[in-house]
Amino acid sequence: MTRIIGITGGIGSGKSTLALCFRAHNVPVFDADAISRFALTPASACFADAIALFGDRALKPDGTADRAYIASMVFEDRNLRHSLNAIIHPFVQNELLRLSESCDAPLAVWDVPLLFESGLDAYCACTVAVLCDEEIRIARAKLRDGTDEEQIRARIRAQMNDEARESLATYTIRNEGTMDDFFAEADALIAKLREELD
Repeated sequence: MTRIIGITGGIGSGKSTLALCFRAHNVPVFDADAISRFALTPASACFADAIALFGDRALKPDGTADRAYIASMVFEDRNLRHSLNAIIHPFVQNELLRLSESCDAPLAVWDVPLLFESGLDAYCACTVAVLCDEEIRIARAKLRDGTDEEQIRARIRAQMNDEARESLATYTIRNEGTMDDFFAEADALIAKLREELD
């Protein structure tokens, strides 16, 4: 049976970089963000319900979701965000479980930004939170996405803070130094997890 390692972290923390480290060690990684993006495509079973929350304004002329509009709405309106999550999270959970059940590796990673908020940590043998100073995260996100700083701060406010993540995670890893430092810490953690969980 595949043991699940749940990894999480806020925007700009380096969570996706940690996922790449696991992939480099031949550990399969299943990306909740990618599944969530698929959930907002017409091919998804929950597309119609998700769009109904926002009305036709959430559709582009070609019938696909206007993701920028939806993102701007949910990060400003907590109730709307919760309603959308109530539609998408079960879809993501079912897909993560399906992928994990079909996986023949001893370990697999679930890369989930809202790991604790969604309750998906309950399926994990252990969890890892990537932590980083907020101002560094903002600078990284601005550089990576070209996003307005206030939009980034709104996303950070909408997510669990690092103190809460640290209190809930089995392990934490900080990402405020050099990439070499982070990779060394990540490699050591992956070796430790393999020894404990394999």
